Amino acid sequence: MSIDVTIRNGQLIKKPLKLQDLTLGKYVCVSLDEYGRSTGEIKDGDVVIYDPAAIGRGISVRAWSANVTEEIWLKAYNLATSRDMELFYEVIKNVMHVWKAKSFEQEDAVYTEADIDKTCSEQKQFALKFMAGLDRMTQNSKSDYVTLYCAMMPLDVDVQLLKRFGEEEDEEGIIKYLHDLQSKDAYYAVPYIYRCKQKENAFFGNYTVTSETDTLFPRVAKTPFGFRNPATGKQIECDFFTVSLFSLKQDRAVGRMSFDDFVRLAGVKNCPPFDKTHVLLKGLPEEKMMELANSEHKDPLAD
Repeated sequence: MSIDVTIRNGQLIKKPLKLQDLTLGKYVCVSLDEYGRSTGEIKDGDVVIYDPAAIGRGISVRAWSANVTEEIWLKAYNLATSRDMELFYEVIKNVMHVWKAKSFEQEDAVYTEADIDKTCSEQKQFALKFMAGLDRMTQNSKSDYVTLYCAMMPLDVDVQLLKRFGEEEDEEGIIKYLHDLQSKDAYYAVPYIYRCKQKENAFFGNYTVTSETDTLFPRVAKTPFGFRNPATGKQIECDFFTVSLFSLKQDRAVGRMSFDDFVRLAGVKNCPPFDKTHVLLKGLPEEKMMELANSEHKDPLAD
């Protein structure tokens, strides 16, 4: 669920927004890749703006380009931090000033600048209530976590943890939790999806682990949400998953094995937890990487 806002340009001679009109010279703007990870770059299209001192879910700007002159669409999430909400309405207010807009539309209602402080406060309180009641809303789900698409990466967060933040109205707690996770200097591993040559209309996912590189690695392999089978238009389901071993020293892949073999041989289950479904896999030394590459294991693609 999200809070969607539209602001229309009220200038007689409509001038485009500048990126600084959205970042206010203190926030960060980035594009995300198809996995929801920050690219560290900006390109035309949907972008995310966040506070580097309190990295949460950020806010989304739809269809951004340097030529936006007529209207702009901003989005915040109901399940967000109070800092995200403050940022959201601060950006709205600034865009209104730049474009001389007298009002903005939010969920089919019209608001003015005079409504912003009250609306922001109400949305912050609603976010806490949303967290507090999350377990009831997800009770029919078999999952004990929810995926929050955040400013830097998707995070799988324990429902009961979010419930506690909401019930205790712990605004600083949820801000710190999301910020600390996203501040880690580690590669967020994702499976790149490929067609299987051995089987028609079948797919597999391949993760890559690089030597000497701290990696946020999943406990269980899963197909990323939103990836569609081009033949059917339905969500892709992978038949199996592999892990490629990449050596920085040799600048090449030195081996590949099944996901389960890697979890077993690399001791993934003994790694410190990251979020509900990932661990922090400390960078494997070159020697360990070659040991894994030369170990007795199965390469599913060799069949």
